[in-house]
Amino acid sequence: MPKFHLLSLGLDALGDFAVETGEPRYRGRQLREWMFRHLETDFRRMSNLPQKLVESLEEKATVSTLRERSRQDSVDGTRKWALETQDGHVFETVLIPTESRRSLCVSSQIGCAMGCTFCRTATMGFIRNLTLGEILEQVLWVNRFLQDLDGSRVSNVIFMGMGEPLHNLENVALACEALNAENGFGIGKDRITVSTSGIVPKILEWARRAPNFKLAISLNGSNDTLRSSLMPVNRRWNIEALLDAADEYIQITGQKLTFEYILIRNRTCVPEAAVELKRIASQRNCKINLIPLNRGEDPELQAPSEEEIQAFESILRQGDFEVLRRRPRGPDILAACGQLAIPLKKVA
Repeated sequence: MPKFHLLSLGLDALGDFAVETGEPRYRGRQLREWMFRHLETDFRRMSNLPQKLVESLEEKATVSTLRERSRQDSVDGTRKWALETQDGHVFETVLIPTESRRSLCVSSQIGCAMGCTFCRTATMGFIRNLTLGEILEQVLWVNRFLQDLDGSRVSNVIFMGMGEPLHNLENVALACEALNAENGFGIGKDRITVSTSGIVPKILEWARRAPNFKLAISLNGSNDTLRSSLMPVNRRWNIEALLDAADEYIQITGQKLTFEYILIRNRTCVPEAAVELKRIASQRNCKINLIPLNRGEDPELQAPSEEEIQAFESILRQGDFEVLRRRPRGPDILAACGQLAIPLKKVA
C-alpha cells in the first residue's frame, strides 16, 4: 500500500497514529515539531522518537513525496522549482527574495481550469488539485533550501502559483492554518494571501471558512466587455456580482481587499479603464495592485510602455485608496505572474 503523507495530518491525527502504535499521544506533537520546526524528513534523525515508532513510520508514512525535476535561478535572485508528484505530474513553485522578505508563490492545483487568456498556466488545462501535504511540502522544500543557503525561512506565502485556490478551498484553508499555527510554520496571518479569479460563491465561503487570511481578487478588467474577453469566469459571474461578493467579504471579515489588475497595452491600460477602475475602488475598503503584463503565449497581448503605465497610475492616484505596482520578478526564467506552465502534463 502507498505510504500516507504526514504533512496532510493535523496534530490530533498524528497523536492518533502514535497511540495506534502503542505510544503516548504526545509523540504526535514531537513528530509535528520535527517536520515544521526542524524541517526534518528522515525519521531516523528524529532523535527523541522511540525505535518502535520510527520503524512504524518508515513502513507506513513519509514526510516527503515530491521530487525536484528542475530548479532555475533568475538574474534578480528569484528561484523556480519544477516539482514532480508521486503520480508523475509536475507543477511549479517560486521563491521571491528581497532584503526583508522571503516570499513563496505556491501552487494549489496542477494546471488550471479558468482559461484566462493572458496566463500560461491556462495552456495546461486542469489536471488535479494538490493535496494538503503537497501544498505544505512546497514550503518545507523551500525552507530546507533556505536553511542551507543562509539560515533564513519563508516569511510570506502567496497562493498565486498554478491553479485557482478557491477550487481547492478546503485544502488551501487547512494549509493556511498550518502555515500560521504556532506548532506549524508560524507565519503571521497578515503574511498569507490567497488570490482568486473571482468564483463568487467560493469568495463568500472563504469569508466564513478562513476570515483572517488576506484575499486578493484578480479583477483585470474595469467593465464586463473587457473582463469577459480576458477571463471566461466573468461570463458566469459578472463584475456586478463579483463586487457584491467583495463587499460582503469586507463586511464579514473586516479585512481590506486587494484587487489585482493586469496592465495590457490598448486593452486594460487606457485612460477610460483607469477612470472606471478608480470608480470601483473608491466605493470600498480596498487597494489596487497593478501588474504589467508578462510575456505569455498570445502575441497580440503586449505590455504597455512605462509612459502608458504612469498615465494610468496618475488617474488612479486621484482616488482615496492605495495603489501599488508589482515589479516583475524572474521573467527571464518564466517565473513572473502568469508565466507558470509545464509543457508536459505527465512524466512518461
